[in-house]
Amino acid sequence: MPGIKLVVFDMDGTITRERSSWEYLHRRLGIWEGQAEKYQEQFLAGEISYEEFCRLDAAMWRGLPLQRVEALLSEIPLRRKAAEVVAAVRQLGAKPVLLSTGLQLLADRLAGSLGFWYALANELVHHSGILTGQVVVHVCTQDPHKTKGAHLRRLMDRVGASPAETVTVGDSDGDLEMFREAGLAVAVDPAAGSLPVLREQVPRLVTVRHLAQVIPMLYDLKGEK
Repeated sequence: MPGIKLVVFDMDGTITRERSSWEYLHRRLGIWEGQAEKYQEQFLAGEISYEEFCRLDAAMWRGLPLQRVEALLSEIPLRRKAAEVVAAVRQLGAKPVLLSTGLQLLADRLAGSLGFWYALANELVHHSGILTGQVVVHVCTQDPHKTKGAHLRRLMDRVGASPAETVTVGDSDGDLEMFREAGLAVAVDPAAGSLPVLREQVPRLVTVRHLAQVIPMLYDLKGEK
């Protein structure tokens, strides 16, 4: 690899230890089981689109104080060494990016605390400190202009990074499109159900158990110790 210019991380399940910030928030509010979970079931069954799934989810939070939602999301635990991994990317002169179908409120907090160069997720609309129940979907699985792969290609153009100079780090088949674009694709403790699909679709995929294992891989690629 001629160098590393761009390292793009998934958020939920990769930087954090929660697979879904949406589901986490529903559970903390006590509205997952028998309520919000039905929208996930409908999406997985192909009955609704991803954007409709997000819209229905966000509507359940209408009227909630933004401060309360931010406080709950701030309690989501990070994977061990998350800060060190992002710092290593910056030390190597590359740009660390957070790209997620999760919640922008959490992505913004992590961008500030961990030092991501850029962070994009899905935005809950709020007015005067209260959630309106609306959502702006920036990253999704179906709209070809909003997939992780599409966003990654635009980011690569923006920073002048070739696939060989790009690393992607994720945890599930939701990261498949960005995995395909990068010279190095790393799956961190991938969900068992995702692994066969990932290995079939991304033959060069590297799997690790812990996020911290990405650090020596980056230095090896850069030719440094």
